[in-house]
Amino acid sequence: MSEEREDSIWERPEPGARGAGFSRAQLVATAIAIADREGVKAVSMRRVAAEVGAGTMTLYHYVRNKDELFALVEDTIMSELVIPEGEMPADWRDAITEIATRSRDALIRHPWVFDSPHQADGGPNGTIHFEQSLRAVSGAGLSRASSLEVVAMIDDYVFGYAMRANMMSRSVDGNPETLATEWAEVLEKQLETLDPEAFPNIHDLFTEQDAVEVLIELIAVARDDGRFLRGLNLILDGVERMAD
Repeated sequence: MSEEREDSIWERPEPGARGAGFSRAQLVATAIAIADREGVKAVSMRRVAAEVGAGTMTLYHYVRNKDELFALVEDTIMSELVIPEGEMPADWRDAITEIATRSRDALIRHPWVFDSPHQADGGPNGTIHFEQSLRAVSGAGLSRASSLEVVAMIDDYVFGYAMRANMMSRSVDGNPETLATEWAEVLEKQLETLDPEAFPNIHDLFTEQDAVEVLIELIAVARDDGRFLRGLNLILDGVERMAD
């Protein structure tokens, strides 16, 4: 093992209590709480120190810099994806579904992770999550290359779904009718400039029915929680055919 690896945040012991006697876990929880409330850009060493009632320099007894803090933060988020020991479903589809659902929920709880500096490569919880993903897909009877492709495919689906869900949550803000009305006003102007021959499906969609009603329906589809499992099951149906 290299000297750099031995000295990483993952191997370096946490310092003993000194001064206020904070723990890394407390600092990480504080950073996550700030990011959940105000976004990842609000997280700084100075801000975390202020939240826990310490001087900024105190934090450097626990982490050497902001990158190390974020490594701990992101690996803590990854812990929310990990299935507890002994609770992994035996059926490969159930196992993948459990992992995908935990991943979706964590990404929706912490939407700022998409904007974070991603420092957690090699973290223990990230490693466990990858191991569990490989274990889950191993039951599908695929080649190694196909198994890796499926793991990446599920991640792509989960990330895309969570990004859309977070975007819709910010946009709708609990009032889809208001948003649909605002969008309809913009859409009516756009339809005037769209050639019906070049965009026949868009014209048909919004001329055969009231635009506000169509947009409310589209918002409902985007916000339907059941859509996640329906889409995931379609992917897993395809995975089963890969193994045939």
